[in-house]
Amino acid sequence: MKIIITEKQAKKLHSESVKCEKCEHEWVVEEKDKHPHLCHDCGWDNKKKEYNEKELFNFWKNQKVEKPLEEKWTNKYKKSIDCSNPKGFSQRAHCQGKKNVN
Repeated sequence: MKIIITEKQAKKLHSESVKCEKCEHEWVVEEKDKHPHLCHDCGWDNKKKEYNEKELFNFWKNQKVEKPLEEKWTNKYKKSIDCSNPKGFSQRAHCQGKKNVN
C-alpha cells in the first residue's frame, strides 16, 4: 500500500522541530534562520542553554514592518456623515477625530 503525502506534509515530517525548555514554545528550524535554536517568545537559546536577549531584540526589530493604515471608508462616505448627529460609535469617533485635527 502506498501513502501519498503533499510537499507541505513531507516538510513537516522531515524538518527539525525544536521545543523551548523554558516556555515550551515549539517551532520548525528554517534554513535561513541565523539562530535556529533561539526561542522567539522568551529568548532562551536551546543550544547554548542561556538567555540571549540581544538576538531576540534583533529578531523582533527585523520582523516589524510598518504598513500604512488602510482606509476602509470612502471620502464620499466620510463627507456624508452628519457630525451634529453621528450614528454609532464609529461615526462619533470619526467626528471627534475631525474636531481634534481642525
